[in-house]
Amino acid sequence: MIGILVELFLSLILLKLIERKNLSVLGWQVSGKRLIQLLIGITIAVLLATGYHLIRSLLTGISWQLNTSYRLSDFGQALWWMLRSVLYEELIFRGALLYIAMKRLGPAKGLWLSVVAFGIYHWFSFGAFGQPVQMIFIFLITAAAGWMYAYAFLKTNSLYLPIGLHLGWNCVGSILFSGGSIGKHMLLPVQNPSFQQNALASSLFMVIYQLFVPAICTWLYVRKLDGEKTYSNLSA
Repeated sequence: MIGILVELFLSLILLKLIERKNLSVLGWQVSGKRLIQLLIGITIAVLLATGYHLIRSLLTGISWQLNTSYRLSDFGQALWWMLRSVLYEELIFRGALLYIAMKRLGPAKGLWLSVVAFGIYHWFSFGAFGQPVQMIFIFLITAAAGWMYAYAFLKTNSLYLPIGLHLGWNCVGSILFSGGSIGKHMLLPVQNPSFQQNALASSLFMVIYQLFVPAICTWLYVRKLDGEKTYSNLSA
């Protein structure tokens, strides 16, 4: 939590020094509309992420069993860890730096700079630097996710929708389906030893689906939010 407070402080300093603005340009103020955007983001991401993991399970021969030793306190701790992780990344890649980049370079260039930076960041967070095939794969799926989050920020003038999308996706993968680095949680994988996995089909599905998710979300942004003024703070 201290790291997030430091990020907020540094964000405020950057905004004051470079743009003479405060944190309000990041859309932090609570409103009914923004809380709805947060819930919509979580709901969309949970549905799409659950579909992804279930289809992938069919392609890899994995079934799932309930973790009978799982406790409510385990869920609470994991959710708190996940929320901090999401806030940390959102403040870096969709916070003051993105606002300043869009203001100085224009919305399109600023957005793409954030997308590329988000993809490159995950080379290091996933420990894939120096492994070209993994780097390409990781860049494609994480940069696509970065587009989804950054474009949500651009369209809504706020971090609530990108936080909802990011949190919903990560929680399904790490808490519901026990993926990631935070250990075993709600469902535990059981591999079918007799299943003949097609590694190529599985890998292609992972890439295509995780490109499809940002595409469908972008369509929803345009369809539902195009009547709104896109990032009015840029011209303020």
